[in-house]
Amino acid sequence: MEWAIKGQSELLHMNSSVVKHNFSLEIFVHSKNVGNIALRIGEKIKLEQIEKQKLYEAALLHDIGKSKIPQSILYKEGKLSSEEWEIMKKHAVYSEELFLSMVYKSKQNIEIGEIVRYHHENWDGSGYPENKAGEAIPLNSRIIRIADIFDAITRPRVYRPFKIKNTMKLMENMKGREIDPYIFDRSYNLLKDLLEDTYSKNTKSWRESKEIE
Repeated sequence: MEWAIKGQSELLHMNSSVVKHNFSLEIFVHSKNVGNIALRIGEKIKLEQIEKQKLYEAALLHDIGKSKIPQSILYKEGKLSSEEWEIMKKHAVYSEELFLSMVYKSKQNIEIGEIVRYHHENWDGSGYPENKAGEAIPLNSRIIRIADIFDAITRPRVYRPFKIKNTMKLMENMKGREIDPYIFDRSYNLLKDLLEDTYSKNTKSWRESKEIE
């Protein structure tokens, strides 16, 4: 697709800048996963092509602001203190700022920046950085929120060195709180299929996965 080629060429330019900001391989892989999942969700809810372009680029870059978070916080194995959590939450705004510092500030890029900025807002208004709620959150940010959560809980993390087995149940409990219930319902079968596909690979990390409340 033309937009994908354009997006990729722009991202290649960005990647050289991001490397200078100590953007880790782990976050890069996570962002690629989120981009691919978000794009699949966007196709499921029949986003227009231009919106899918903005969605994909925002998803690929949603965590670049973590390059400005101290590694002692970013890779802490235990629970973050309240002060550390406040620092961590700044990454959403940092991601927008870093993205806009690397691109021409066109209307579309400003919109992509906003999608990035609000990817941690929750449907019920309990998210950050601005406690936006419901449809006040950009649609593409709501899609990335679902894709981000899905990838995060189906991959081992520094603070949780195992995958979570009861992924779909946990996400169902997030409907109407962290995530948009309509988008989740429309993408439920897609996410379930993606999960079953990873189960089928029977990797060591899935054999060691756990259920959590």
